[in-house]
Amino acid sequence: MNPFKRKIIVVGGSAAGPAAAAKAKRINPENEVILYEAGNYISIGTCEIPYVLSGEIESVDKIIFFTPETFEKEKGVKVKINHHVEAIDRQKKKIFVRDLRTQKILEDNYDKLILCTGSLKKIHPEFRTGLKNIFYLKTVDDVKSIQNYLRNNVINSALVIGAGYTGLEALEFVKKIASTVYLADVADLPLQGYDYEIRRILLDKIIEKGIEFIPDAKEIKPFEKDDKVNRVKIGKRQIEVDFVLITIGFEPNNSLAKTANLSLNSPFGSIKVDEKQKTSDENIYAAGDCCGVKEFITKKTKWIPLASFAHDQGHVAGTNAAGGFETFDFVVRNVAFRFFDLNIAMVGLTTNEIEEENIKFHEVSHLGNSKIRIMPGGVKHFVKIKYRKDNKQIVSANLIGGDDIVGKANLISFAIKNNLPITKFYETNFVYTPTLSPLIETLSILAKKSGD
Repeated sequence: MNPFKRKIIVVGGSAAGPAAAAKAKRINPENEVILYEAGNYISIGTCEIPYVLSGEIESVDKIIFFTPETFEKEKGVKVKINHHVEAIDRQKKKIFVRDLRTQKILEDNYDKLILCTGSLKKIHPEFRTGLKNIFYLKTVDDVKSIQNYLRNNVINSALVIGAGYTGLEALEFVKKIASTVYLADVADLPLQGYDYEIRRILLDKIIEKGIEFIPDAKEIKPFEKDDKVNRVKIGKRQIEVDFVLITIGFEPNNSLAKTANLSLNSPFGSIKVDEKQKTSDENIYAAGDCCGVKEFITKKTKWIPLASFAHDQGHVAGTNAAGGFETFDFVVRNVAFRFFDLNIAMVGLTTNEIEEENIKFHEVSHLGNSKIRIMPGGVKHFVKIKYRKDNKQIVSANLIGGDDIVGKANLISFAIKNNLPITKFYETNFVYTPTLSPLIETLSILAKKSGD
């Protein structure tokens, strides 16, 4: 018997789980690797869900990258879907799993366990479960439920509750299904955590698209008829609705870790891990949205649920669980999404985090163009950068405009991760070609402003 052979169990099949399982098998092909998933699918592209509903991605099948059978064939990992891991016996290194099809409880032992339980959608307390026209947006089953409902019902008026990334991305498809669309949020502007200018530009676009934004929506009360919500009271106002989409955020799925008494981070409740993705139990690792990350600027543990981080953490956890050695580095938040024809990005800290850290900063901003002005097809963009007063290192950037802002966001992220001051952009030789860029790159202009 191979003394280095291990039995590794992975719990969860979204982004981190398959990455961890495949890596553990690659590190040592003799390892027995089993992946348990409570749902019907593994290896799904959750970020792409809004674009399936809008029709931009033609079928929900396109975002299911592996079936259990193809994953086992290609990666050598045994996959068991519809199996919910309910408990861990850490002393005996054993898990208890409910087969959701038969309701039988099974036991399985492990040498190393990797928790990739992901995140859960936050449920609005005012809307009871079982209502036919109330939907959330997180899983393939959510997509199918919405598509089935739309096939059989006429939608005139729709309400989206929550003006964060998910709610804003979802508005593209909601606008296609309803003539009257409302967007409600507890804040006075959409997209909390971003700079005021970005939020104002975004609000103007919301209004331009014929969507009514309802701010300060702290008190929401639904009224029901025939197991549907037909009216919603928001503050003192009442609106009629045929379809409600709730996108009020996510939280770490930590119930399994909690019952196993693994250490959690506060205040979000994500699983505490070290740089090897090891939990407080030396035989249990965790990766993905269920656990925290170390943020580069503050050097503090934060909860930043991003598919790219989850995938990388999965690789690290899989490597180490299999006996290899790899570490997960500090991260820079670098997020972008599309809202109709606008692209919006944030790099670094949110406005709240800057305030909490009491960072003394200067800021520069510029309204630029993606191409030289005499060339057709140029798109305006607005970029704002905040940097430390003492050493001019960047702490935050907000960008809004065309496709070109993603490249700028990545350059800013690179600068932050390498402790480069904003002035370095002025020393950089940016490309110029009339069909693709302005004569002077916006980042160079901002760097120049920071030195004036």
